[in-house]
Amino acid sequence: MILPGASLTEAAEVAERIRLKLNEKEMLIAKSTTIRISASLGVSSSEETGDYDFEQLQSLADRRLYLAKQAGRNRVFASDNA
Repeated sequence: MILPGASLTEAAEVAERIRLKLNEKEMLIAKSTTIRISASLGVSSSEETGDYDFEQLQSLADRRLYLAKQAGRNRVFASDNA
């Protein structure tokens, strides 16, 4: 998702709101079986790199997505140290 004009902090807050909204919903997948959706999200911003280079920003967000998954899933990472 691209959020023009959003800072890294603002983008991370949007990602966290999305994660929480997804997590609060239960989905019926069978007659009496429900599941809860979780999401891991990686966030990056052009303010970190000083330039809007889509490939670089995508790579940064992707790396953070994998860090979020490795840290236990269902979380948002907006830095490599989160």
